[in-house]
Amino acid sequence: MAIEEIGLDIDLSIGTFNNTIYQDQKLRLTEQGQDVEGNVIYASSGSWESNPILIRDKFASFKGVASKMNSSAGSEYKIYWSTSDDGFQWTEYEEVQEQSAVPKAQAKYAKVKIEIFAGRQESTFYIDSFMEKGKYSDPYIESQSGVLRLKTKYLLKMDQTAVTSVGAVYSQKVEKTKFKKMDQIRVGKG
Repeated sequence: MAIEEIGLDIDLSIGTFNNTIYQDQKLRLTEQGQDVEGNVIYASSGSWESNPILIRDKFASFKGVASKMNSSAGSEYKIYWSTSDDGFQWTEYEEVQEQSAVPKAQAKYAKVKIEIFAGRQESTFYIDSFMEKGKYSDPYIESQSGVLRLKTKYLLKMDQTAVTSVGAVYSQKVEKTKFKKMDQIRVGKG
């Protein structure tokens, strides 16, 4: 009896996704955000598991699995497979080696699992862009302009101390101990 290898296309768009998505005809890790330069940051690892594949209606016997895949620079992947006679009790996942297909006892069902590991590279990303007004409640810090810095201008509410026929007198006590240096004190209208 002659052995003939037949390629079976496995639909990666259906199955169980864990930190992975199927996009542009490729299985890839989910995006977690972007770094300062706009480069995409991916999940560090993820996996995809196929739905059970009925083998008997396509083959007379099932001996093993072989794979061909492309991976992005620095990323790694591993392919595993498991078999079952009834579709309920499965053998432990076994890694598919890059050489020839590994023989396995004839089975009616098979499952494929792909684990993907992202390549690591240095990235710079913002923890806080300091654009949220009122996020920091410290009266000596200013952050709403996109930069975190010490506050240099203070608006103090003055108290009305006297009223005369010509106008009103307002005053405000400024404690010198709260400031290292004062460049100027300006009193404005309003």
